[in-house]
Amino acid sequence: MKKIIKMTLMSSSLSLSLLLTGCGNTTLPARTEKNAGHASFSDEAVNSQTTAAFSRTAELQHTSNPDSSSKDNTISEQTTLCSLPPKPESTTVVQGGPYGNLSLCLPDGWRYEACPMDSKKLQNGLYGIRFYPEGVEEGSIELAYIDSFGVCGTGLYEETATVAGHSANIGTYDNLAYWDFISFREDYSGIVALTYNVESWWDQYSGQVMDILDTLSFDASEKEGGAYIHTPEAELDKIGLYFTLEKITPTGATLVFHQYDEKAPTGELEYGDDFVLEVLKNNQWEEIPNVIHGEYGFHQIAYTIPKRTSTECELNWEWLYGTLKAGSYRLKKEIMDFRASGDFDNYTVCAQFILN
Repeated sequence: MKKIIKMTLMSSSLSLSLLLTGCGNTTLPARTEKNAGHASFSDEAVNSQTTAAFSRTAELQHTSNPDSSSKDNTISEQTTLCSLPPKPESTTVVQGGPYGNLSLCLPDGWRYEACPMDSKKLQNGLYGIRFYPEGVEEGSIELAYIDSFGVCGTGLYEETATVAGHSANIGTYDNLAYWDFISFREDYSGIVALTYNVESWWDQYSGQVMDILDTLSFDASEKEGGAYIHTPEAELDKIGLYFTLEKITPTGATLVFHQYDEKAPTGELEYGDDFVLEVLKNNQWEEIPNVIHGEYGFHQIAYTIPKRTSTECELNWEWLYGTLKAGSYRLKKEIMDFRASGDFDNYTVCAQFILN
């Protein structure tokens, strides 16, 4: 069986946005992976059980004593109490990101971990929520935002379904007992749920997994942080190099050079401190005016890009362009394939990103 999940991932920056509000009666603090969050019954829930039991006893007492005062009103109120069983505790987890807020409601007995942008906690995806039953040794469900999701391989069966009130494709490989992915469409396009090592507990918890996914909410109007946008101009096969951006803020970002083909360059790949920022206006790229009055320049220095590895470069553009507003931007960088003095080729590679 050949199973491949292909997706083009973006890297960017934002701080953790984790909100816990009770879908039942409680609000719980965020936990780390080691002590991932879960809900438990509160004193109120226990008291409600005690009240219901007491009310039922009192009702029987009044029923056996028809002369008891205020009998009708008391029995009516107690019957109402007895008809309302205590609600199980649940936790709402919200993870924000540059494309919108993801949220899930997890019942008692489930643990979670919020995975913000650039946390690198997800196996696939930009940001999202990982959840799994409390007490299991391995396996989880990852609900993530993925900018470009695609699948291939033999033995794939897909069906359409409605999950959380939205249309989705459910994919299963090789007739397994569990699905491999649920890819949402239309308004929820980009949201994907993926299973990892769930074989040992799927039979017991599969129904609860779908109940949890049915609580999914995606608010595309609430966006935060920045995100790298993969485009063909970010890659040059001729020198075996492509760009990505991480930790994007209005004042800077981390530029990552990925050299994937050591035989492609004819010499050493080098870059300097210089760069250009452009903003997208009316579907046209325009260079951003600099905020410096008078002349300016970059250090004349050459940094080497090692072959078959990834190299990071910290960029600060506030001194040159100021603090960027929300919008779509493009970073342009010159790369040199250097063979000898006077013998080199120059290339321009671009990295697009958005800011919210």
